[in-house]
Amino acid sequence: MGSPRMGRMRQLKAATALAAALLAGALLAVGSTARAADVGANDATGKYLGDAGASMYADMAALGMRQIVLPVRFKASEPTTIQDKSLLDATIPAAQQAGLRVVLAVYPYPTREIEAGIATPSLFGSYVGAVASIYPEVKQFVVGNEPNQPAFWRPQFDPRGRMLSAPVFGQYLATAYDALKAVDPAIKVVGVGLSPRGNDRPLARSNVSTSPVRFLRALGNWYRASGRELPLMDGFSFHPYPNKATDPLDRGYGWPNAGFVNLDRVKQALWDAFHGTGQPTPLEGLKIHLDEVGWQVETSAQPGYSGLENVVVTDELTQAGIYADLVRRASCDDDIAEVSFFGFRDDGLRTGFQAALERLDGTARPAAAAVRAAIADAAASGCTGAPVRWAPRLEVLSPSAALERTTTGALAVRLTAGEDARARVCLATGGPTSARCRGAALAGHRPLAVELSGRNVPARKADIAVELVATANRARRTVLHLSAH
Repeated sequence: MGSPRMGRMRQLKAATALAAALLAGALLAVGSTARAADVGANDATGKYLGDAGASMYADMAALGMRQIVLPVRFKASEPTTIQDKSLLDATIPAAQQAGLRVVLAVYPYPTREIEAGIATPSLFGSYVGAVASIYPEVKQFVVGNEPNQPAFWRPQFDPRGRMLSAPVFGQYLATAYDALKAVDPAIKVVGVGLSPRGNDRPLARSNVSTSPVRFLRALGNWYRASGRELPLMDGFSFHPYPNKATDPLDRGYGWPNAGFVNLDRVKQALWDAFHGTGQPTPLEGLKIHLDEVGWQVETSAQPGYSGLENVVVTDELTQAGIYADLVRRASCDDDIAEVSFFGFRDDGLRTGFQAALERLDGTARPAAAAVRAAIADAAASGCTGAPVRWAPRLEVLSPSAALERTTTGALAVRLTAGEDARARVCLATGGPTSARCRGAALAGHRPLAVELSGRNVPARKADIAVELVATANRARRTVLHLSAH
């Protein structure tokens, strides 16, 4: 164990390094203009068209779109079979001939094979490496698809309620990263394809899922414990779907979930998880790829669709306004590299997803013209709104503490925080190191009353210090002082 003086020196060194990094980032932000994010679509439709998607890809390119994200599933029970290979053989050249960058999104599926242990990180890494070798023209891979959701990853938790999805997925991501870099170091590896929502309820009867912020915390904990020095990813993939299709763009999620307007929350979670490790964070240039996003629209008057709508939807004009605004606002955030709508041409089954820029018959929705104009504006003028400037928070998010007397006359401190935190409530002048302290755990945004009782509690006057420590990063601390008379 080091001396207290050495501990203080290490803390000072770390604080000095962080301050220098923040200053460098601030100077860079002041002296630069955000580069417009590349816009594209995440859509497998082209694989199944008679022309291998050539006409659809031409429509995309005409709007100014730059990339097409194509899903490739790894089926562990068929580890040497590239799923839909004949279709990929035709559609990848068709997309590239239209001028689009092809991105392959690779993930294990079905989930029962993950749960049964048939799928393993080593098998997955071999598969991903084989795909990269077969398609050397593809230089960008997304590894993972919503591993915080049970539809794509099981189990999420063990029988004791401990999260499994993030640490197990971390092994898959690490193995895939190494396999892809072994094929070609120039390949860009983008993880994780994170869903914007999760309920963090291991005992829920259905939809047992993990919130994005807590998933990233667990992924960072696994990475640090693994001893790995290489990164896990060159970019970070996030799916900022709205909670409801009727939500405006500015309506995000409560912590620990996150939407487009909550990207600062995602960036903070990435920094908390990985700062000081071999995995870069947004502060060190890790870019965010919004690889799936979409607002579903009404299709009842359109021919060719079947089935009943399974969600409340918005109208096409509202969708168009949201999509244009999203493209323009993404151009104001240097941390966003790509925006890919899900998808470009509609799925005809209403239990699927109808949020595309083209209807099932290939006719354009108003969103197509709106996105084309937004792309052109961003390319010509860059950011025309308020630039996004982000730096990591060094304190607990949204802390508060208030004194109150209970019905029995005891003194209590009511605490809240904008995230998970540990609290230490201490009496009198000793502050957080006083012997008369009580500890408590706060779950984000849930008020908690810490009662101070006993003969040492003053009846009329009390000085109290409250120390809050962020669960995601114990270096982030806030101290509040209260006085009751």
